[in-house]
Amino acid sequence: MCFRPAEISMKKCPQCGASNKPVATACAQCGAPLENKRIDFDADQAKLDAANVMPPIMPGAPAAPAAPSALAAPGAPKPPQV
Repeated sequence: MCFRPAEISMKKCPQCGASNKPVATACAQCGAPLENKRIDFDADQAKLDAANVMPPIMPGAPAAPAAPSALAAPGAPKPPQV
């Protein structure tokens, strides 16, 4: 079974720009409140998958080479000349 790795990023303070732990509710540097929004990565992936339902248009396969034309039957043999 394959698991997708956790997608966790540091929270950036909107006031001073400092990086904070993902679980922080206030900036460690200036004390400004930090957003605690949850990102649903599965929903984001579903939107991307839905947008890419149609595969890119591929050019058609090249045409097969034509069969050689049928050879004409040889003519009747000529009678021997006397």
